[in-house]
Amino acid sequence: MTILMAFLAAVLGGLILNVMPCVFPILSLKAIGLARTGASAEAARHEALAYTAGVVSVCIALGAALIALRASGAAFGWAFQLQNPYVVGGLAVLFVALALNLAGLYELPTPAFAGRAGQVGAFATGALAAFVATPCSGPFMGAALGAAIVLPAPAALLVFAGLGLGIALPFLAIGYVPALRNRLPRPGPWMATLRRILAVPMFLTALALLWVLGRQAGANAMIAALAIMIGAAQVLQWAGTRQNV
Repeated sequence: MTILMAFLAAVLGGLILNVMPCVFPILSLKAIGLARTGASAEAARHEALAYTAGVVSVCIALGAALIALRASGAAFGWAFQLQNPYVVGGLAVLFVALALNLAGLYELPTPAFAGRAGQVGAFATGALAAFVATPCSGPFMGAALGAAIVLPAPAALLVFAGLGLGIALPFLAIGYVPALRNRLPRPGPWMATLRRILAVPMFLTALALLWVLGRQAGANAMIAALAIMIGAAQVLQWAGTRQNV
């Protein structure tokens, strides 16, 4: 019962993470992309499964790393990688790059190897959603992940998989329930406006990560991260200009 309750709490906690500012824009863009391409029912299911596989794989990998670190005697918890200032700074730069993409400064190219159904791209998007979800927390997550720490390793990994399943559930439902997919709004000019709106929480998340970096490593580290962000913005603006040629 402990394992079952922890698993269900992890699924519910992961589901709630989808409305957090670090995950919601990615989920929204993925759903909008599915509507824009007008994928067939089979292709939509394949993309949903690939997205789910990406999310669950990263959650299990993070869970396995956490279990291994705690087994070595280190005192780590969920989002343990955020204790490293380099990871925090890297995530802040990543969020700024994603926000600039949403704001229309440049377009993320679709990988040529993603295939007609875009399964590789869907897997990568799911992996990204799971990774950027680590700075966020929500109801039920604390109890579920706290239980995972004291459970045997196989049961703990099941709980982490439940967290990934919860994060993936909305897109999984869109892929497998035609009624939900048919309710997605038709593509149009509103999509550009929505993208710019979704850029705001991404910028705010980057700002929060910068604050964490400043607390961890001081003002110099925060200024260095800001300088990298400005440089990245210049490069991305140049790339966006090239894309429009």
